[in-house]
Amino acid sequence: MASSTAQTEYRRKLRRKNAGVKARRARENKGTTPVFPIHTPEADANAAAKSQD
Repeated sequence: MASSTAQTEYRRKLRRKNAGVKARRARENKGTTPVFPIHTPEADANAAAKSQD
């Protein structure tokens, strides 16, 4: 039989490992920011106009 200390430390380790599992999975399933275009013709035209000033 394991000592009380060993049992307690194991339980704490398990609790830390499992903390936030639901939140992590929800974030993972939801995904990240959708991809959006950065270099559009309009954006390039605006950049060129601003760099001339």
